[in-house]
Amino acid sequence: MIRAARFRAVEQLLAERSVVSTQQLADELGVSLVTVRRDLDTLASQGRIERVFGGARLPAGATVGRADAVGPDSLGARDTERPDEPFAQVLERNQEAKRQIAARAAQLVADGETVFIDIGTTAYELARALQRRHLTVVTASLGVVDLLGEDDGIDLVLLGGEYNSEYRCTHGSHVADSLSALQIDRAFLGCAGVSDRGLIRDTDTRQAAVKQATLRVAGSTALLAAADKFPGTGAFTAGSLAHVDHLVTDLDASSIHAHLGSAVESSSTEVLHT
Repeated sequence: MIRAARFRAVEQLLAERSVVSTQQLADELGVSLVTVRRDLDTLASQGRIERVFGGARLPAGATVGRADAVGPDSLGARDTERPDEPFAQVLERNQEAKRQIAARAAQLVADGETVFIDIGTTAYELARALQRRHLTVVTASLGVVDLLGEDDGIDLVLLGGEYNSEYRCTHGSHVADSLSALQIDRAFLGCAGVSDRGLIRDTDTRQAAVKQATLRVAGSTALLAAADKFPGTGAFTAGSLAHVDHLVTDLDASSIHAHLGSAVESSSTEVLHT
């Protein structure tokens, strides 16, 4: 993650939580404590944050993403970590690869299971591949509801929370809290990217929290990631390959090894190629 993206992510986390420790920031951003401390020192010198014992907070009355917060490290930050693009627009991109990944992932599912389907466009294609199966499907995606809502074999559980109109989904703490009360046999997660350290990247801290909650409750988890997700984008860490049972991708074996190396070899994650 480039430095400007980290700066913006730090400010967003502070805006949401008031005070954040250096350890929390290192975990969220997937960087070392040394990097976090250096970033906080720079932000503090620019007046964008205040250092406190063991962490940082926003100054009183501070606004995230201020126009006056300029300099070599802040230029282009909005372009690097922009909001998610509209769902329909992303759905059309790289569609054949997404459908191949979905078809491979669908082979993991047994009738009668309770399955969590994430909000991404590849996960949406998985929902399409699971039509006419006998399943309980848990999701925060209204797109998935559109696909499966009239399917007689599917029992749907829609997770309530804040509404994201761009991506037609719910997100936030209510979604994560609802997941903690459910028994999920198998979860399928999308992502904004996979770093060379095997960290699962997300562009939104609220969606990252939903993924983290899913990883805690699911009996088995698969990450759906097309070739353009390596390394992809996203300032927030939603988990790592060490927490995932399957990585389903159209990226070939040699490219996986070149990008991830020991991150795959040191985990028990099974890579499933299309």
